[in-house]
Amino acid sequence: MTLKRRKRKLWVSILILSAIMMSLAGIALYDSCPVGYWRSSSGYLTYKKTYSKAMGLLPTPSHTLDIRTSYGVVRVYKWQTEKTESAAPIILIPGRSAGAPMWSDNLPAFLAKHPVYAIDALGDAGMSIQTVQIGDGADQARWLHEVMSSLHVTQAHIVGHSFGGWAAANYATRYPEKIASLVLLEPICVFQGLKTTTILKTIPSAIPFLPKRWRERMIEDISGAAEIDYDDPVARMIAEGTEYYAEKLPGLPERITAEQLCTWQMPVYVAMGAKSVMHDAEKAVAFAREHIKCLQAKEWEGGTHSLPMDFPNEINAEILTFISAVAPSTPSSSSAAQSHALADKAYDPSYPHPRESGHAPYTGCRGRSCAAGPG
Repeated sequence: MTLKRRKRKLWVSILILSAIMMSLAGIALYDSCPVGYWRSSSGYLTYKKTYSKAMGLLPTPSHTLDIRTSYGVVRVYKWQTEKTESAAPIILIPGRSAGAPMWSDNLPAFLAKHPVYAIDALGDAGMSIQTVQIGDGADQARWLHEVMSSLHVTQAHIVGHSFGGWAAANYATRYPEKIASLVLLEPICVFQGLKTTTILKTIPSAIPFLPKRWRERMIEDISGAAEIDYDDPVARMIAEGTEYYAEKLPGLPERITAEQLCTWQMPVYVAMGAKSVMHDAEKAVAFAREHIKCLQAKEWEGGTHSLPMDFPNEINAEILTFISAVAPSTPSSSSAAQSHALADKAYDPSYPHPRESGHAPYTGCRGRSCAAGPG
């Protein structure tokens, strides 16, 4: 791994951790708005510019979709070629505040073998727009299920990282028939809770009313990094998403129970970083092996919470080998024609949501009426 790559994955790991802690800080900082929103129009525009730069690190999507669900509009990017259109798709669910751009090191390998959908999670920074409160794990799974249905995907290989790993596990628990295989990369609240020491050390860095430089210095002190490189588009995107977007999700996710893990029948791949500050990787892998029937699990020596970025070539190869061994022999979408029939026009979140026709662009809560905000 090059020095530049090591630094980049460290910065991104630190910022994802800070974003998770921002969610926990939100438990203590009262805000009556039930949906996520951008704190200002200028903050949204700054974030959108950086997001575009980060997306530039990915191959150009074949389709950009905005899918309406009961909880808001979900941004989905699709990559597909004639060679891959008959294979079961891979669906990527990102970590907190990371969005689709976080997969830049993994996507090229995946799309060479499968159609790939990358999602900006609803209720989080990104191009998705939340309009209805997400109250619990059932709501989290329901909007993802509606996306799957709109994509005409009958089964998919679901890959999730960090909070996205929990979201993937939560979805698999509630809609197991949709899962061809499940890949969990450093998932939180699935095999272990978060380390108490990590929570206590990082919550101050995520309190938005503290001066920005104070929060940055706390993050650097926690990580041991001399300075975070905010010129890296992905690192800056995560930092700006954490600063400018007030996410409204149910705080710390409800833990996937041992009883739920025992019901999983689908093939599962679990990868944990031995140096992750989020949990004890050895104990997490042991817990997974004890409760999951069809499991391939690995503790990655030297791996951190940013596992997809730590060893991308090796992890990509393992995931594809795992998927190949369990892949359905038939296509997992109703038809290519139905997929291409989906709206390809990107919905511009800087304008009022169609449901809210006549309203000004939303950038926060006004009294008791709340809105998703631009983007």
